[in-house]
Amino acid sequence: MDQVYSISASDFRTFLEQELSRRNSANPNYSLRAFARDLGVDSSFLSKLLNGKRSMTARTILSLAPRLALSEADVQAFIQKANGRRRRYSVGAQDVQVFQELEEDRFFQSMEWYHIAILELAHLKSFQGNAAWIAERLGISVDQAQRAFDELKNQGILSQADGLWRNEINHSTVSGQKVPRAQQVKKQIYEQAITALPKDIGNHSTMTVAISESRYQEAVEKIKRFRRELSQFLHEPDEKEKVYQILISLFPISK
Repeated sequence: MDQVYSISASDFRTFLEQELSRRNSANPNYSLRAFARDLGVDSSFLSKLLNGKRSMTARTILSLAPRLALSEADVQAFIQKANGRRRRYSVGAQDVQVFQELEEDRFFQSMEWYHIAILELAHLKSFQGNAAWIAERLGISVDQAQRAFDELKNQGILSQADGLWRNEINHSTVSGQKVPRAQQVKKQIYEQAITALPKDIGNHSTMTVAISESRYQEAVEKIKRFRRELSQFLHEPDEKEKVYQILISLFPISK
């Protein structure tokens, strides 16, 4: 890609406008709809972004960047201009770990599964920034909801602008290596799955298979790619109604 478009643009919205203009100059039949298709988003969503009717968040930039062949430095610069923060994000949009940049803070020593769930609830059009509403949706106490909601706000992970709440972290996943508390959080999530299974809630499947140990690492990489693709699909800019958990495990059962 001609670097003049990524470096000279004052912000990501301007960059998108320049890139659309560049492609249209190369092909007069190239339209906004075609640009949206190439970016993997709905044309109405892209139109609102370009017209300033949708805010340009780190999530949006990270989701579009892989399809624009931007350098990591350009992506980081665009994100900082968009949200005024110096927090660093991974360019691989689906690889960003929630709390990755703030993992040393004491807050994360007491992280629970519903902290992550609240971040995802913020993407719902119906989201209400009050503890009673959150508690009812997640089946937790009002006190738990209030404490978690306040902690997320105080950390700047959950913010409000123009009356709308937004999650400042790209995707709500946790890394056991980055955040030690994540192991306990994962256990909580698995316990939820066990509770949902006999009630026939959601979709559950298992598979037991004999494998060559030499293929284990390659299998892990395939799972990572699948997770990224599924995350990309589920995070497309459609209106969100519910929050789901996704569990994928690969572990030995024989010695």
